Amino acid sequence: MPDRSAHLAPERRRALRTAALHVGSRRGQSLVEFALVLPLLLIVLLGVADFGRLFSQGIILEAAARNGAEAAAQEYVQLQRNQPGGILTPANYNQLHAIALEALCEEADLLPNRVASGTPPTCDMPHAAVCVHDASAGDDVAMGGLCGSERAFAPPECSVLDPPWTATIEQTDPPTALPYVEVRVCYRFTTLFSLTDLQLPFGWSISVGEVWLQRDRVFVAGTY
Repeated sequence: MPDRSAHLAPERRRALRTAALHVGSRRGQSLVEFALVLPLLLIVLLGVADFGRLFSQGIILEAAARNGAEAAAQEYVQLQRNQPGGILTPANYNQLHAIALEALCEEADLLPNRVASGTPPTCDMPHAAVCVHDASAGDDVAMGGLCGSERAFAPPECSVLDPPWTATIEQTDPPTALPYVEVRVCYRFTTLFSLTDLQLPFGWSISVGEVWLQRDRVFVAGTY
């Protein structure tokens, strides 16, 4: 009877080589698929991190705008009590603007892109503009032309600073009119990585870099 062991060994070796080639092929395919998916995974992970940062800095910016308006509104009450007839002077309005901007800048201290100068500090970033809406003073010109005067130093991306400073219906109704301070603020948020027109698989593309956060907050002066 012939010995078949001599024929089995070469066949087994060929089978093992074929199996190894299939494994290598699958590994190569997996590496190619991973290389295609990796950029998307990185963008998703960094996007989640940036969303958390964006949300946190948006809260800080909103608090800064509100605190600036509140500080100026409270000072308005004190100034009105000390002025004859409760009518503020142009110097008073200048003072209120300075108080609002100072309080805003202090509250924005935790923002990474904050740029401040002077003592007490005022911010070049975030950009801000202030208006004291006061029915007794009439319009913006009667207030010394100060409403939104800080807008001249802001970039064009700060669109929140552009609209006219019009008073609300409640503020222009003489029987119930109460003065209030309005603060508009604009901040440059920088993402973790900056890419312009990044080309992704499947014909996708994405551009990330800077996002401009903008807020508009008011605080009523309780001059009852």
